[in-house]
Amino acid sequence: MRFEKSWIIVRKEFSEFRKNKYILYSLFLMPIIMAVVLPIIYLVPISTFATPPADHPLDLGISVVQEIQGGTQSNSSVESIRFFNVNLENVIASRCEFFNCTIANSVIKDSNLTSTSIAGSVVLHSNLRLSTTIDSSAPGSLFLGSDSEAKTYLVLIIDSLLMFFVLIPAVIPTVIASYSFVGEKLNKSLEPLLATPTTDTELLAGKTLAIFIPSVLVTWISLIPAIVIVDLVTYPILGYYMLPNNIWILGVFLVAPLFCILSVLVNVIISARVSDVRTSQQIGSIVVLPLIAFFIIALAGIVVLNEAYMLLVGAAILVVDLIVFYIALRVFRREEILVKWK
Repeated sequence: MRFEKSWIIVRKEFSEFRKNKYILYSLFLMPIIMAVVLPIIYLVPISTFATPPADHPLDLGISVVQEIQGGTQSNSSVESIRFFNVNLENVIASRCEFFNCTIANSVIKDSNLTSTSIAGSVVLHSNLRLSTTIDSSAPGSLFLGSDSEAKTYLVLIIDSLLMFFVLIPAVIPTVIASYSFVGEKLNKSLEPLLATPTTDTELLAGKTLAIFIPSVLVTWISLIPAIVIVDLVTYPILGYYMLPNNIWILGVFLVAPLFCILSVLVNVIISARVSDVRTSQQIGSIVVLPLIAFFIIALAGIVVLNEAYMLLVGAAILVVDLIVFYIALRVFRREEILVKWK
């Protein structure tokens, strides 16, 4: 294969893209929405209610006058009591200490809670150490040794945002590739292109690179404002800058380009076989379904979204890319495009 021949096609495609406002809008609007609008919409509401990281526990001045171990406490109001392994329900507690307890449907204030499970309750101005909250709120409280429920959701949403940055280079080719051959046919420039002294491999490589390069570049560029926004919003809550991390690096610089190649190849093949831009886009968009599926599996907790998982997904997509590229070379025939186009 002569790369210089393929590059001529790439340059010719870039020239066509600059004249097509629909392609230009797709290249810039989608990354802006994914990089700026979505992080703000998803992260700001949760970060507003999340509790900042605590360096020191609140000084509550608790003076315990009684200890209770085991059993159940319900429908009562208590103060200045230390509870060990007690189940509490419908309780109003003030200036108490809880160790290995279970609290449900209660109001707790000015207290210390250690290794305690809290459900459907309100915890006011208290210290929570290694405790979990379910459907509960903790205004003015500090979480020590563990993350609050809001912080856990915040980290989960940040991981879910990665899906959009893998989605960008997978979706943009469905727009650009649909014009790859269909647009040329409509502009009466397909026949001269297919008649050029290039092989099918050089022509396919040129078309693929012309779509792959801008799709991946706009994804990488849009990553910069996204990282800045995510870190600025979450740092006061998490106490550290979460991005970039290894999972995002592998996702954006390994998985995303491989998905982009798959999307480009599939959409170029479809574009070469159909005669309508809208039909090409609708059929080509199916390629994003596996991408959404693998993120749903990870975010649902079926597998852990870590470096090993990202490498495994990258290896699987690489194998699929090679298979699709081989199929593309087998089915891509310029004679059929010239003669059988309807």
